[in-house]
Formats: sequence, structure tokens, C-alpha cells
Amino acid sequence: MANNILELKNINKTFGGIEVLKDVNLQLEKNTFKTIIGPNGAGKTTLFNLISGAMKPTRGEVYFNGTNITGLPPYKITNMGLGRSYQVTNIFPNLTVHENIRIAAQSKGKDNFKLLTNYKKFKEYMAIADEVVERVKLADKRDMLAVELSHAEQRKLEIGIQLALGGELILLDEPTAGISLEEVPALIDVIESIKKIGNKSILMIEHKINIIMRISDTIAVLHGGVIIADDAPEIIKENVAVQKAYLGGGAL
Repeated sequence: MANNILELKNINKTFGGIEVLKDVNLQLEKNTFKTIIGPNGAGKTTLFNLISGAMKPTRGEVYFNGTNITGLPPYKITNMGLGRSYQVTNIFPNLTVHENIRIAAQSKGKDNFKLLTNYKKFKEYMAIADEVVERVKLADKRDMLAVELSHAEQRKLEIGIQLALGGELILLDEPTAGISLEEVPALIDVIESIKKIGNKSILMIEHKINIIMRISDTIAVLHGGVIIADDAPEIIKENVAVQKAYLGGGAL
């Protein structure tokens, strides 16, 4: 566990007598990028809900940086350094791009309750927002209201908010969902740039195989609530059981 930022031990989740997750064991090493794949209904989002505190497992334990976080509320898990983006964007629509990111940075600092103080006095958080806006490639949109952004740009903003929060682990739940094919490459560029920082761990759910194979260090395959494989992309690609479960026997 020493080099793992995240570890799931024998996670089970039952809804109304139906076992959605069955003895899931999963590890993510620090500063690595793992993608979870699997057919619809495999339990991927449920797994994210258990990790982020939105749900409690029926049985099993979740460890973050060696600390048991099972059943803790989401705000406590976030404060420990684990952030999550959702399939539906979670931003302040009537604030600008820069304000969204600056408030995220301020919320993690000693001035998190000084909401009536002029923001220009918080040079530290302004500087963080300036850097993050550049990192997520929204510098030309910094003074635009979030509601006016395209869906892909809102996804970039949401990732920027997670960066501003300063967490060590970011969960990305289908970041390219609902985004036009033309906008996907720019979003993936942002995700790859975060990976290159070298001090962030990323756990992603995604369906676009070509993207997954290119940017993941490891891939875990969830099928019927069970992890059936967890390995490097080139090994997953040749795994017959994965091919059968994910694509009905066709090659990845």
C-alpha cells in the first residue's frame, strides 16, 4: 500500500438484493493514470460514487493515501485531496471562468470564509487561477461566464476547478461524454497535460478505446460488477476474456 494513493479492498455494493459490485479489489499507484472500462451497467459509476463518498459500500474498504475513508462524507474526502468531475458538469454557471477557478483555490486556503472581501486582495488565489486557466487552455475565455462556454469548455473548466483545489487524485467520469468529435482532441490535450505535471494521480472512466489506449498507464476492466483484468494497455488489448466481455470477442 505504501506507493498506492488509492486502494479498494473487497468492495461490494448491493441494491435491493442485486449485487452491483462483487469483491472489487483495485489499486492505483501514486502519480499514475488508470482507466476503468466496461460495458454499460458494469458498475463503473457506482464504483466512483463509493470512492468519492457519494455512496457507502455494502461491504469492503476504501483507502486513500493509506487512510481508511470508507463512508466518509464527500466534503471530507475532497478536503483530504481527492477530487471528482461528473458526467454532468458541476460549475457556477453565472460566474466567469476565472472566478470559478479562483473560488476553488480560495476554498482550500485560510481565506475560505472571507466571501465579502474584495477578491483583488487575494493575490495568491488570483495567481493560482491565472496559472490554471492557462493549464486548461481557457485563457481566451477567462472573463466569459461559464454558462456561455461550450460543453467541452465547461469540462475543461471543471478539470481546472479540480486542479485549483490542489488534490492529489482526480476522478474523471466520462470526460468526453456529450462532446462533439471535433472538440475531443482539445479536451484530451488538457488531460494529457495534467498527466505530464507528474504530481497528479488520475482515475478515469471512459468509452473511447483509442483515447484510453493512448493515455492510460494501466486499464482495469469491470464486467458484471467484477474486475476481470487490470494491466498495461498492450496486455489488455490482447486479453481474450476482455475482448469477449467488452466487444463480444472482437479485438480492441
